Amino acid sequence: MFPLRLMILFSTSSFLLSAAEDGETWSLLREKISKLVDVQTLESKERSDWQLEKAEFSAQLEVYGKEMALLSEEITKSGQSALPHDETVELLKEELKALKEKQRLVLELVSKNLPRTLELSKQFPDPLFKECEQDLANLKAMKSQVKAREGLQTILSLWNKVDQFNRRMTRSKDVRANQEYDVIYLGLSRAFYLDSKGGAGVGVPGTEGWKWTERKELRPEIEAIYEMLDQKRSPAWVKLPLEIR
Repeated sequence: MFPLRLMILFSTSSFLLSAAEDGETWSLLREKISKLVDVQTLESKERSDWQLEKAEFSAQLEVYGKEMALLSEEITKSGQSALPHDETVELLKEELKALKEKQRLVLELVSKNLPRTLELSKQFPDPLFKECEQDLANLKAMKSQVKAREGLQTILSLWNKVDQFNRRMTRSKDVRANQEYDVIYLGLSRAFYLDSKGGAGVGVPGTEGWKWTERKELRPEIEAIYEMLDQKRSPAWVKLPLEIR
């Protein structure tokens, strides 16, 4: 673990700040900003785990979907063929057996990953948790009776939302201990906050939720970010601390 300083440029018309005065085009600015705030630089262990989970689910769903479609097509063709009755029945029995085996594998996959998904959801920041609330409720309802197709679709839907959240900067108003905070999330890697009592700080993901550390000295920089996002001051460079694990 080592300290770095992140240079972030925010835009008055979007979450990315522009330095239009340099005379560069928006396209070039976005490219430079993308390099400065490279999502890959902000990768944490949690993000890697989530992306691996999503890739695993997507790959297996694609395989099972193709195999099921192929079996359905073969069953349809078998029903239209002129094979003897006994041979047709045996063929359909074999295909049905294979289809049931595929469904069993999907059910096994969902049963294994459903509790893991619910456990990982404890690490979601407040805005992401609210976005995934319905999916999480559906998964919790399935714990007593797992359904293969519905379960896999719900898990994939949830991880797609996680992946989208991790690719953007999110501005949020979070409530903790009956106090409201203005928070800026940089994907799932880091967050910066202000409170109404003159405080400021940094948030990082943890196994039981996000951990928040007060850093009052950061308040001027974070306030400047909000003022630029609200178009109350001109775009400018802002320095914020960052730790890469």
